[in-house]
Amino acid sequence: MRIMKRSLWPFVGGVLFSTLLAACGSREPALRPPLSAPALRDTTPYPEDGVSLDQALSDIAAYYAENLPPNTRIALLDFESEARLLSDYIFEELWIRFENGASFVMVERHNLELIQKELDYQYSGAVSDESALSVGNRFGPQTLVYGKITRLGRDYRLVVHATDAERAVTSIRSRVVVPGPRFAALLENPPDGPAGMAGALYSGAGNPWPFTVRTDRPGGNYRDGDYMTLRIYSEKDAWFKVTHVDVNGNAQVIYPLSPRDNNFIQAGETRQIPDNTRFRMTRPYGEEMILACAYERPFTVQGGPAAPLSNRLLVRGITVESKDTHTDMRPAATAKFTCRIGP
Repeated sequence: MRIMKRSLWPFVGGVLFSTLLAACGSREPALRPPLSAPALRDTTPYPEDGVSLDQALSDIAAYYAENLPPNTRIALLDFESEARLLSDYIFEELWIRFENGASFVMVERHNLELIQKELDYQYSGAVSDESALSVGNRFGPQTLVYGKITRLGRDYRLVVHATDAERAVTSIRSRVVVPGPRFAALLENPPDGPAGMAGALYSGAGNPWPFTVRTDRPGGNYRDGDYMTLRIYSEKDAWFKVTHVDVNGNAQVIYPLSPRDNNFIQAGETRQIPDNTRFRMTRPYGEEMILACAYERPFTVQGGPAAPLSNRLLVRGITVESKDTHTDMRPAATAKFTCRIGP
């Protein structure tokens, strides 16, 4: 698909996309001695009832941000769960919270694979003292963070371990998680890979209000050279972003593309986009996805080249930066549409 500028500016030949868009408790003390000075302390008791998965991750991340020493070098490892999608989501969301909310140094991801392989020989829900010390000596992390989430009747229990790789002592935090619609989508076990994850996370199952994306052709079938128009609908005031995923699995934000693009939608409104560009459908032929996200606060994004769709790209939120703060926002509502391009 080509994105072609209309006349407010000189009509410019659109940039060629392969296709269009989507291109988007209880209180538990540590079971072992505290990690390191200052001693870990539990200053805020957890409520007895469960919380959402996102809230549980925020609570646990905030606890470690307060109690681990500044500049602790952290290796965030895989989480055990009954679904790969859920494991990936927990990993990515914790990474974001550690990265944005504390002065931790995160071990580079390519080194995490080596650390994980070292631990997999003995991994059974916990890291042994010997393997923790070995990994600490070989790869340099000061703290290993890992865990699992398991069923607890109708709810789930999330357990996070933080093991000091220099002294082999562990702090454990846990929360009871009440599964909501989005949590249920993470358990659907879609086909492996980012495309399956996109289908689950952008299904709209967890939307707090109706939010949809459609094209000007209900069946989503286009021929080479046709132009596509998208229609975004929301029953609540929101700011939105649209991502296109092409036939080859490359993703690119296609709206907003510049500060002149108005990505605000009023409650009950149907927005038609593009408004100052044209989406031309071109080769290669095949199936593409359009992914739309709605946010409850304004934001800006910068357009960039298409990149391979990844789980990390799908679950990462938008970071709103001001002079002294970095606020992370997750989509409040999501939607997707599949279209096809043929000769």
